[in-house]
Amino acid sequence: MRWLELESPAGKKIPRWKRSIGVASNGGVYVPAAAGGNEQEVVLCTAYDGTTYVNYLNHAFVLSTWLKREFPESTDVCLLMEVAVQRALANATEQDDQ
Repeated sequence: MRWLELESPAGKKIPRWKRSIGVASNGGVYVPAAAGGNEQEVVLCTAYDGTTYVNYLNHAFVLSTWLKREFPESTDVCLLMEVAVQRALANATEQDDQ
């Protein structure tokens, strides 16, 4: 698992774990479970669905595709994080090519 950390917006102190995104070797994007509301509730739902989650920085992270489907109110946040991953990976590829 590769972890990326987004910058805090100017003038805001957002905890590191809320700005972290996990990228699995298969391309799956893991976002903070709290993006779906109550972190514990989201984790309980993963157990019910048989969906995996990972712990990082003492918080649960779930697949963004699953979170968007099960907690539609998280869609905008998930999409922002997915775009951030795509940009970070594209930048890394460009730097590798130089």
